[in-house]
Amino acid sequence: MRRDVLQTDRAFSLIVGAVLTAFLALTLPQSHAQSTAGPIPTDAGLKVAFIGDSGDGENFRRVLGLIKSEGAVMVMHQGDFDYADNPGAFFATIDSILGPDFPYFASVGNHDADRWTAGCTDSRTQRLLGSLLHRGAGCYISFLKNRMARIGAVPDDPNLNDEMYAVTYRGLKMVFVGQEGPSYGDGIYAPYLQDQLATDDHIWRICSWHKNQNAMQVGGKDDEMGWRVYETCKDLGAIIATAHEHSYHRTKTLTSIQNQIVDASCSGPDNLCVGRGSPGRSFVFVSGLGGESIRDQQRCLPATFPYGCKGEWAKIYTSNQGATFGALFITFNIDGDPRKAQGYFKNINGEIIDTFEIRADALSSLAGARRPAAALLLSQAKLQRDRHSRQDRVALRGSFVAPPYSMNPPRDGVTLSLTDADGHIVEIKVPAGDGWTTTRPGREWFFKRKKDGTQGDPIVYAKLGIAFNAKTRQFDMNMKANEMELSPPDVGPITALLTIGNREFRNTQDWRATGKGKKLVTP
Repeated sequence: MRRDVLQTDRAFSLIVGAVLTAFLALTLPQSHAQSTAGPIPTDAGLKVAFIGDSGDGENFRRVLGLIKSEGAVMVMHQGDFDYADNPGAFFATIDSILGPDFPYFASVGNHDADRWTAGCTDSRTQRLLGSLLHRGAGCYISFLKNRMARIGAVPDDPNLNDEMYAVTYRGLKMVFVGQEGPSYGDGIYAPYLQDQLATDDHIWRICSWHKNQNAMQVGGKDDEMGWRVYETCKDLGAIIATAHEHSYHRTKTLTSIQNQIVDASCSGPDNLCVGRGSPGRSFVFVSGLGGESIRDQQRCLPATFPYGCKGEWAKIYTSNQGATFGALFITFNIDGDPRKAQGYFKNINGEIIDTFEIRADALSSLAGARRPAAALLLSQAKLQRDRHSRQDRVALRGSFVAPPYSMNPPRDGVTLSLTDADGHIVEIKVPAGDGWTTTRPGREWFFKRKKDGTQGDPIVYAKLGIAFNAKTRQFDMNMKANEMELSPPDVGPITALLTIGNREFRNTQDWRATGKGKKLVTP
């Protein structure tokens, strides 16, 4: 069989926004292909400060002063900023102590949600209300995005309204998700975390969010995130950073977070291990002493080590232990070892409350990995030869299951190949960039292009639509292309393989001949 490949040189990157829509699950890949890039380390000696529940008072200023004096080069804030819906004043405080270009990344907290999204002060009524309440102009997103732009940190999606974004800075991979509750955690945030981390090659990865599950804090919080976010990040070897409960506490290495199972091979309270697997292993911390208030220990008593519950807690620092405000610091890539890190919690009085070391397991390079192929359901497909016009036709209509925000056809391009027992019938490559239109960000895209003669371009006409169907919770796909002299395929089994980025969708079934052998169609 002859292989017809439709290509173009024109391409540019078009980033498509993520939209909160589906409550669908993904499974962890069981094997990964090798790439030549290798694991990606952080900068040597990269020191990161982790805080949450800060407020915008004198205690917060002292915590920022501590961060500066300890030599941290970036902050990850796990949400609940100023408790006053005053983004301008909050970031002015940060700028006054750390500087306007100090790297500062954040998850949204429940007390930040009303002023998180872009355009939160667009309406005249909102502007008037903000003035009456003496609230600062702007939205938290705007300040965060402007800060990232100034330091050259590029999020995976410029639209942060869905409370999810991923960014890499100085070799540290960070994935932030929102605070909308367990249904979002299990159905939307966990698939997003999976998609960001499953084929990521960075040695050190952080999952950051604000809220907790009851068993992953020692105060009075309920189940507010769902377990899938925890288990997904743990199985992908990411450290889990949270806040919400106004105290500091850290687990040992866990192989099951939902069931609080300590890793028997790495069980020490001060020596932690993180690594991918089924199950993977990691640890969870709550760093909620950023300056707002301090709460007591209600769970897993006694208040001294070894603590109660299932022995999962390595350190607890609440009002029961005389806690005051402070920050957790983790320094990555130390002692000439990219897989070694050291952490400590220090309070604003200069006392070191907790110290520990972390070891990242060796991992295979995953950058080129593909997910196992999922099903492509063809409702209608046709191959037609036209000897007179020399414009053979390919038309397919089908559907496949994937979360709406998990792919980006305008950025990655789309390839459809048809193969029979003798090999390729045709491979149609719809290029990234020119020709694409995004009609519903994250959910619907359309490609259309006519022949332009570029490098003997064989396409006479090509059209492709991909759209999420809210009723069936599947993507519907419709492709049409006219070919020059499509070689006749064999009757019988034909495999259709649709590839979008690192996702593959496959269908194999018998095709039958019609129209005196000029057409092949699916039953």
